[in-house]
Amino acid sequence: MNPISQVRSDSRSQQIDNGTGNGIGLSRGLGLLGVGLGVTELAFPRALAGVVGVDARGPASSTIVRAMGVREIASGVALLAAPAHPAPLWTRVVGDAIDLGLLGLALTTRGSNRRRLAIALGAIAGIAAIDIFASRRRALASRRASVIAAVTINKPPLEVYEFFRKLEHLPQFMDYLASVEVLGPRRSRWTAVLPVGGTASWEAEILEDRPGSALSWCSVEGSPIQTRGRVTFTRTPGRNMTEIRVELQLAVLGGGPSTTLARLFARPQIKADLRRLKQVLETGEVLYSDASQHQLPHPAQPSLPGRRDAAPRTFIENPPTARKGGTP
Repeated sequence: MNPISQVRSDSRSQQIDNGTGNGIGLSRGLGLLGVGLGVTELAFPRALAGVVGVDARGPASSTIVRAMGVREIASGVALLAAPAHPAPLWTRVVGDAIDLGLLGLALTTRGSNRRRLAIALGAIAGIAAIDIFASRRRALASRRASVIAAVTINKPPLEVYEFFRKLEHLPQFMDYLASVEVLGPRRSRWTAVLPVGGTASWEAEILEDRPGSALSWCSVEGSPIQTRGRVTFTRTPGRNMTEIRVELQLAVLGGGPSTTLARLFARPQIKADLRRLKQVLETGEVLYSDASQHQLPHPAQPSLPGRRDAAPRTFIENPPTARKGGTP
């Protein structure tokens, strides 16, 4: 892929400390613990049942221990595959509750070693506390995560900044914006077209303004749509080009920043906006193809006149001058 036109996007929480920040290292450790414990339960069910104080003479004990091993391996693999997601951690919490219930039931069973069972209950309770802590930490980090996207533009940083800083230019490449009205040196009113129809308006305030370097903003308190974003303009090594990087948080109706909203709406929108910004600055206009205007299968012909996506007529009608078997 051409690096000049490459667009990148990821979650901020996945970039911190090379994947060890925000509890990701703890999540991976718990995943490895779950896989190791699950393998042990599958390989030595009777021995493990005896260690924790359960009467291992009946076949039911081995079956239950093996079922617990399968669950531990499944949750551990899920946690290793998605350490930044809180859902696998909450499945471990549910599994801990099941384990505590089964051990509590074993205390009432004849032939069980109550001293060993009490020690096992304490150990499982401790692991459950760690799982709950890790789950809450990951959920909090996930809610605060920002969507980040970047693109390289063949223009100097100051020129890209000056175009972006004129907020009335934003609707030229942000197609969800109906208008941006400048109210003062640091305040503006944004009006967006909602996916469900209608519009929504909110006011935003500039927090940081460094010409040719960075620009950040946030919506004012009480706005129906809360956004907080930052744009940086960095000169690429060896070339007078600009890497523009956008970081955005999104929330609605007074709620906290939502990763779900950001991933479903903000991430694809930011990536498309940056591509259009690149086209506007490098070619002077946004270029559309027939395929980009029509998402589903459609006839290979220009759009109908009068539609928003209408394209210039490519074919000129030329009525026939003769019919087969006839004369002109």
